[in-house]
Amino acid sequence: MIYEHADLRINPETETEFLMDFAAVRHLLLEAEGCLSVELFESVDTPAAYLLRVGWEKIEDHTNAFPGTHQADELGRVLMAHCAAPPNVIHYSGQEVTVAPAQSLNGP
Repeated sequence: MIYEHADLRINPETETEFLMDFAAVRHLLLEAEGCLSVELFESVDTPAAYLLRVGWEKIEDHTNAFPGTHQADELGRVLMAHCAAPPNVIHYSGQEVTVAPAQSLNGP
């Protein structure tokens, strides 16, 4: 599993409409091949900023299968109508990074 993180900067004038429109088109992501989850988080320190986190079975479901679909076209049309700038998108592994504690310089 991978997570797509899309940093959305919304026009403050259309923020309320964005939230209503997102609720109306959220199902388009969930219907897409390989989509496992969709979450929208509001920033606590930056006005009109949201994190869209989408869980995909594999990165190719988002980067290869999703683009060009009806769902992608409609979602993009609706979201971009409210974005002040293009979203910044980064993909993350679904596996937590675990790091062993450093050993003492003086031995165990």
